Amino acid sequence: MKIQILGTAAAEAWPGIFCGCDTCKRARAAGGKNLRSRSSIQIDDIYKIDFPPDTYHHIVQYGLDLSRLKYLFFTHSHGDHLAPQELDYARPVFAHNMQNAPIRIYANSKVVRAIKNTCTSKEALLELHVAEPFIPIKADNLTFTPIIAEHSKTELCLNYIIQSDTATVLYASDTGKYGRETMSFLHNHKFDALIVECTFGAISPHRAESHMNLDAVVDLRDNLSRSGSLKPSARTIITHFSHNMGLLHDELEQLAEKHGIGVAYDGIVIEV
Repeated sequence: MKIQILGTAAAEAWPGIFCGCDTCKRARAAGGKNLRSRSSIQIDDIYKIDFPPDTYHHIVQYGLDLSRLKYLFFTHSHGDHLAPQELDYARPVFAHNMQNAPIRIYANSKVVRAIKNTCTSKEALLELHVAEPFIPIKADNLTFTPIIAEHSKTELCLNYIIQSDTATVLYASDTGKYGRETMSFLHNHKFDALIVECTFGAISPHRAESHMNLDAVVDLRDNLSRSGSLKPSARTIITHFSHNMGLLHDELEQLAEKHGIGVAYDGIVIEV
């Protein structure tokens, strides 16, 4: 399973679009791994989670070919994860020779409604499905199982367990501390990798109600380790960062490495 983390920022991107804070100024000056676009991931050639407004940038920057896209999963409806107007271009007048059409979309009911309301043309090559928590979705060689994320009171937000024949990965974007039902479900798996949001970096103390900080990620990792749900070689990688944490990539990396945690940057590729 080849996972490419296309974007690693929170909603405002990094540097923030309108922001003149010292952290954003330092990021602009330093460039490189400090420039972060809105979060999503690509898996192999045919799977994607989330479709942010920076998707076209990702296509150009990383040489993606979304004419091959077959499965698209969503975590929730917030604008940094869902740009429904872009999906309207998946129809013949705009898109030709789509190799795996229709694109099979799995999401909560709010996301499905937003796409239906935006992509009104019957020619849009989209097949919409409401994903249910803890019900596995078989997608060719992979299985995606939605779990309940703790993020918004106005919709059922989802994270995903992604499984191949040989590996199991947790993708946890936009969530605070998981509830009991979700943790019990996670304990029934054996993970090769955790890709976990860390919006607030090393800011502490922090109440992990809708996003995590480094302490919350360590708690999640250690909980899964104690339960026997992590393989000895399992990697933990953090993503989805807000500039409000005040740390550039290297600074966050120095802190995360003390806990054996890797820090993602835009475009990083993970093989599991």
